[in-house]
Amino acid sequence: MFKNVFKAGLALLALAFSAQVLADTGFKVPVHYNVELVDGVTSPDNYSRFSRTISLTPGRHQVVVSFKDTFGGASDGELVSASNPIVVEIMNLKENQVLSFEYNIPTNLDQARRFARQQKVNLIDYKTEKPVNKEDAYYFILASETGFTMMRDYRTELLTLNRLYAPTYVAGSKRNIGMTDYGSPIIEATAASDLISGNYTQNQVMDAPALSASQNSAMSTSSKSGKKAVRGSVSFNKLVEMYNKADDATKLKFVKYVMSH
Repeated sequence: MFKNVFKAGLALLALAFSAQVLADTGFKVPVHYNVELVDGVTSPDNYSRFSRTISLTPGRHQVVVSFKDTFGGASDGELVSASNPIVVEIMNLKENQVLSFEYNIPTNLDQARRFARQQKVNLIDYKTEKPVNKEDAYYFILASETGFTMMRDYRTELLTLNRLYAPTYVAGSKRNIGMTDYGSPIIEATAASDLISGNYTQNQVMDAPALSASQNSAMSTSSKSGKKAVRGSVSFNKLVEMYNKADDATKLKFVKYVMSH
């Protein structure tokens, strides 16, 4: 008798928990997919691996997920991963709405390999299972011009395409020293790739940075004329001073110029 009551109590608790999960506003990560970015943040703390749900506030969001999992039997299992991630652009998430996408879930290794090449999915409202209007949300596959590459930086790639949405990201130069749970001072360094790509402004999707006509002309004079700049015409210290006084867009252009020459 006690066991039956205990089991019934657990069942009711599970149902209540499930209802609570579905009541959240956010994005349900489909099976075999992994979270890469949420609004420009890697390893977001608003993602629950237990429920596979990203808790979000109503409004605009960007979720990047990648297809990667092990398929096959115990003896012939193989890790299958798609070369490119899926970027879900949520333009208007409503209160108490959970978005997701559905697809033909692979049941064996061959199907997984085939799907990794195609990645055809349909965005849906997770609760109603109805399609989502493109005005509210859409997706695209983020490909790389260099083909398959290990350890891709999706945040930088989206930034170079002017498609990054990162409202809570804080640039490295604006980060303050905090304290750990154990009372030690700590500060998070900017990733090396971000130093190349430049800092992005908070609360916006970045536009392509550009130099003024005079700046662009001055930088490209030597390459167009085929002549090298006069050595020693600008001292190192003066160059550093000019760089530090430039805005972020100009710094970004300058770094890209130096790396390409």
